[in-house]
Amino acid sequence: MLRNVLIVLAAIGSRAALAHPNSEPPPDDIAPPPPTYKANGVAVDEHLGAKVPLDATFRTQDGKLVTLGELVSGEIPTILTFNYSDCPMLCSLQLNGLTTALPKVGEAGPSPDPRDPKPVAFRVGGQFRIVTIDLESHDSLDKLAKMRERYLGQLPEAQREAARTGRERSGADSLGPAGWTFLAAAVPGDGAQIKRVADAVGFKYMYLRERAEWAHPAALIFLSTSGAVTRYVYGIEFASEIMRESIFKAGLSESATAVGFMNRCYHYDPDANNHARAGVLALRIGAAGFVVLMISVFGLMHFIKKQRRHGEIRS
Repeated sequence: MLRNVLIVLAAIGSRAALAHPNSEPPPDDIAPPPPTYKANGVAVDEHLGAKVPLDATFRTQDGKLVTLGELVSGEIPTILTFNYSDCPMLCSLQLNGLTTALPKVGEAGPSPDPRDPKPVAFRVGGQFRIVTIDLESHDSLDKLAKMRERYLGQLPEAQREAARTGRERSGADSLGPAGWTFLAAAVPGDGAQIKRVADAVGFKYMYLRERAEWAHPAALIFLSTSGAVTRYVYGIEFASEIMRESIFKAGLSESATAVGFMNRCYHYDPDANNHARAGVLALRIGAAGFVVLMISVFGLMHFIKKQRRHGEIRS
């Protein structure tokens, strides 16, 4: 009987949760997440025109100490990304999407310049460069180098060497910046310079100690040759025409409207919400109390019926 009562209660609860005939329809607007949702602070505040701190110091994947200005200043624009090697999902999706887009952008295609319609190619290490800053200040250079090679290995062989060395533009004997550079904290464990650059471009992230993960958005941040922000491109897939236009405008130091849908790397654990736990506990206690009450009522009814039968037999 107790099992039947529980099944009935579950069915009633499910129907009540689905709909009420007289209830108002849900609003069209999606309700904002509760204040306890920790990813509220993980976003991008767009700072078009803001300059990255050129004196910020990092180590390259090869261990070389460099300033950000040495990498982003010069004759070609830069795409800036923030990622880390142990990211559970979003970093790999974003960087895989980027490496998928690069070969298409590197082929001769329609020019974004209406004054010069002839086909043009934009190749990493030739017409632009990429700088990826590691959010995890404790990551080893070995881990960072392996992460870089993993994504460089996805590029066509014709573009891979230029991305690795930047020699397509600078010449075979050049020691200039690589086409795609991965940067680690200059001092292992010190994330001050990482945060300094992130704050300059409005990139907000946070460390989730209970999960040992970084919550962060996914954004390609285009920088002019002087290190000024010209555009934000969000998402994990990048259309070649958007990439071409963004690189072209960054080269001209022209700002452009952001495009794409911003994804955030964050695992929401409802059990971490104390209010949710309290609510679930209250429901369980209420259900258990109701079951006890029903059993008591059935028991009392059975007792009354039994007493009536004894009374009828005596009379």
